[in-house]
Formats: sequence, structure tokens, C-alpha cells
Amino acid sequence: MKFKQRMLVVVSLLIIVGFMLTASVSFYLSRQAALNSLVEHEMPLTSDNIYAEVQRDLIKPRTVSSFMGNDTFLEDWILGGEKDVAAITRYLNEIKQKYGAFTAFMVSDLTRNYYYAGGLLKQVSENNSRDDWYFHLRQLPGDSELNLDPDLANGDELTIFINFKIRTSDGTFLGATGLGLNLASITQVFSDYRARYGNNVFLVTPGGNLLLQERSGEAAKSLYQKVGVKSVVEQVLSQPEGRFSYKKDGKTYLLNTRHIEELDLILCVEAEEGQVDDALFPPLFITLFVCFIVTGVVLALLLKAINHYQRELESVAWQDPLTGLLNRRALAERYERIKSIHLRNGKPLSLLMIDIDHFKAINDRGGHALGDQVLLLIAELLRDNQRPSDCIGRWGGEEFILLLPETDLQQAAHIAERIRAKLESHQLIFRLCQQEVTLSIGIAEQQGLFDLDAHVLAADTALYKAKQDGRNCVRLAE
Repeated sequence: MKFKQRMLVVVSLLIIVGFMLTASVSFYLSRQAALNSLVEHEMPLTSDNIYAEVQRDLIKPRTVSSFMGNDTFLEDWILGGEKDVAAITRYLNEIKQKYGAFTAFMVSDLTRNYYYAGGLLKQVSENNSRDDWYFHLRQLPGDSELNLDPDLANGDELTIFINFKIRTSDGTFLGATGLGLNLASITQVFSDYRARYGNNVFLVTPGGNLLLQERSGEAAKSLYQKVGVKSVVEQVLSQPEGRFSYKKDGKTYLLNTRHIEELDLILCVEAEEGQVDDALFPPLFITLFVCFIVTGVVLALLLKAINHYQRELESVAWQDPLTGLLNRRALAERYERIKSIHLRNGKPLSLLMIDIDHFKAINDRGGHALGDQVLLLIAELLRDNQRPSDCIGRWGGEEFILLLPETDLQQAAHIAERIRAKLESHQLIFRLCQQEVTLSIGIAEQQGLFDLDAHVLAADTALYKAKQDGRNCVRLAE
């Protein structure tokens, strides 16, 4: 793998790893902050909101039941012999309609008659298990009780009854009265809570029984049967409020509990810890997507910069800084490339060693600035007269080399003579130097050896012969 490719791979990995680490740390910190917010703020706030709504939805009927239990109308009606059934029916029906209850009822302890908004329903009996609630309430030291039972008056639909004792002024028990709330409607309220706050809500009795829960199809009837929660049920039931966590189906759940004293029930708010992740994953994916986009842009810019500086470095390493032609090192590298081609095809390779006649005199008369200008103009002349396959470079000082692939001595001599003649008639150089500037050129051909040092030596020998013959001429190696 080339250095440039390795560099790109390393930089890509560094950027990607950096972004991944940053995104992971950011995700972890955000998750911890979100969990802390969920536990410390959102769940307690949800619990407070739900508690307020439970007060509105459940405590109001209890207040009405309390009002009914202390209503002297019921006391007088029972003690008066329960003569006007229409009066009690009208009373219960008005209570039901006014407060939007599912049912309103009254039981007389003197006759054991059970009245509801439709009239006399039945008589309660100690021998009927469906009436156990009444005799249990009768023995309670307190004034009220909340229980869940089927309502005979409404097709045995499950109903939450808020039962309240009817007593005389001296405390004599006269019967029971109260309201009933339809369980389905209350459960729907809990479903609304879940949709609104994103948490599961249920009510639990002090004994651990699940009284109300949003997931009405759940099989558990008690916290002791509820998967996961049963590991913390003792703490839940023994503390007035608390925060707990437990595992269920491989997921972690958080539970916030609060005792509702007015109803003697425990309000439970359950939240899945994973809901925090659900909110954080989209930003994480967006961050990673931006990471890959930024990585691509950075790599494109980096590649462009590397290519630019590579060209700059190659220019410094392979080009003559004055003329822009190949330097000696580049000529040696190019020679090896051309050599490999000629070794396969067996064709000749000619080399021209070109020297500027009396260049020292030009420098002495006009200084190095004039010499540099002459070198630049001659380099331009050589470029203009080279073929696409030719290779030209500055060998050093005032010497140039022109490599002519697939060219024999005669062809090379023709090219050299053309170059010599064009410089001889170059008007710009003549005006610049105020004298004629000429070239001496030595030519050597190789067809089997292809050794640069030997090739240059042969061409240099021919150049020396051109100098001896008076300069401004072309000579061929023997």
C-alpha cells in the first residue's frame, strides 16, 4: 500500500474513531442525564399529576358518598319505616345524574333492602357471598371502604364502589350508601395517562392486590404475581413512597410509588428505562451520519491537499528550479523507465549531450542574471523542438541532455542539427547577449547495453570532439 493510501486510511480511522468516541461519550452522558431527569423529575411530576387526577376522578365520588352517608334525609327515611320507595329512588337517581356516577345505592340495615336508582334491587344476606362487602363494612371501625365488585344492577359489570356508613347522631349503624364507578371508564383514564405521560399506571391495595391497571388484559391480580415487581413488592407495600428498579423480559423498569391516604391505595407509576434510549437514538444516528459526511469531506480535502503537496514535492525533487526541466535525478529515473521498454523491443535509444558555447563569457559580461535568462530561453527552445516521446533535462551548469527513444544516430543527428541551427538564428538571445550564442552537441546511441553512465560518457566524448572541432557543431560517438 502506498504511503498516500496508508495516510488516508490512518486519518479516516482516526476521524471515525474520534467521532465514535465523542458520540458514545455524548450518548452515555445524555442517557445518564435523561435517566436522572426521568427518575428525579419526570416520574415524580407524572405521579403528582396523576395523583391530582385520581383525586378528581376517585376522591370526588368519595366526598359525595360521605355527603350521602351524613345526609339526614336517608337517616329519617330509614327510621321512618322506608314507606316511600319512590322518594329514595328519586334521590339516588338525582345523585347519579348530578355527579355522573355509574350507579348510586343505599342499603337499610333495618330491612336489609338494597335500593338503587331504579328502585328496590334485592335484600342483602349473610348467606350470599356477593353481599360480603356489606357485612365487612358493617364491622369496620372506620366510616368508609372502597371495593371492586360486579354490579348486579348493571349486568354484573365490574364496578368500583365507594361505600359509606349511615349512622345516627349517637353512632347507631343504619345502613350503607355510596356511588359506583365503572371500571372500564376508570381503566380508560389510566390508558389516557399512559398516552399522555408515556408511563404505565396502576393502583394497589395495602395487601398488594392490583385494583386498577391500564393493561386490563394482564394476568397478574397481585403485585406478588406481577413479573419483575415481585422482587421489590415488600418495599413497595411497606413504604409511604419510594423509587425502585427491577428487570422484566430482559429490560430494566423504574417504579415510582405513592400512598394515597384518602383512598388507602398505593399509586404506582412504571416506566421502561429503554424509553430514554428511544429518544436518544435518533440524535445519535444523525450524529453518526454527520460524522461520515464530515469524514468524507475531510478526506476529499485531505486527498486534494496531499496531491497538491505531492506535486509540489515532486516538482522540487524532480525539476530543475531555474528552467523547470527535469533534473539529473529525474533524468536517471526516466532513463531506467525508457530502458525497460527498449530492452523488450530492441530498438535504439539516442542521447544528446548539449552544451552552450562560451557560457562563462556570457556570465562574466552580463552577470548570472543574464546567464539565467539565456538558460531559460534555451530550455524553452529545447522544449519547443522535442517530440512527445522525448525526454529533456538539465544535466548541470550549461549542459542539457535530450533522450530520444526509438531513434538511431542519423535521426538523432538530424534533430540535433535542427536545434543547433535554430539557436544560431535566435534573434532574442542575440539581442540579449549582443553576440551570437551557439551550441555544441554530442550524440551517442545504445541498443543493447542501456547503461546511463556509459551512455552519457559516450555522448560527452562526442561533445568534447565537437568542442575541439571549433564548437557550434554536432558530432557522433564512434
